Amino acid sequence: MALEVVRHAENALTGSRVDHSDRWLQGVTDTVLAGPGLVFAGGQLLLWRFFWVMVASAIFAFILRVLEGQPVQDVFLPSFFLAIGVVYFSTPSRSMAIGVDAKRVGEVRNFILSIAHQPQQLQYLGEHIEVVRTHTMQKLGRFNVLAGIAWGVLFWFVGTHALAPGLSAEAVSRGLSYGIVGAVVFTLVLCAGICHATAVRAVCQILEFAMIEAIAEVESASSAPANH
Repeated sequence: MALEVVRHAENALTGSRVDHSDRWLQGVTDTVLAGPGLVFAGGQLLLWRFFWVMVASAIFAFILRVLEGQPVQDVFLPSFFLAIGVVYFSTPSRSMAIGVDAKRVGEVRNFILSIAHQPQQLQYLGEHIEVVRTHTMQKLGRFNVLAGIAWGVLFWFVGTHALAPGLSAEAVSRGLSYGIVGAVVFTLVLCAGICHATAVRAVCQILEFAMIEAIAEVESASSAPANH
């Protein structure tokens, strides 16, 4: 039941409605389609933040150009970094619940209420979902460690095979070629990992809000007859 709730939260974020009764076929679908869909959904969330970075950059560039009287190309880079800081350190009401809205939370809440009708059932379900959430966050932590190790290996390789003194021109060229390929692969994997982590955090927040609303609704319904 907990895994079904988590899957509904994932589908609420990605917009997927693929569901199979066959466990093996569902596993194939989750592996082939759900994973890339989650990465794509996280990328959409990050693109929305990047949009606001560009909007803030344009505003700051206009202000600096008016105040300093400098060309746009001279003030755009400082404006861009200033906009990154402004968007990153934005208020929790804008940054915390990115990707979370009432419709998505409502879909998951309704599914929870369709399978759990008592406060004790919701308590057990919430505990099981917390186990899944903890495991998922640990997985994200392991990815960060692996990304750090990969960056260290790439830095060591470039330093010893392309930038080390005494290397021949052929060795430097070969080392730079391998280094560029490695940097491109590392960047793509890192971007995919960041998109995935963004989507996973959104799914966890959808689950948390949906559970809070489901518990409140069940408790309200349980106390209503007693008060009457």
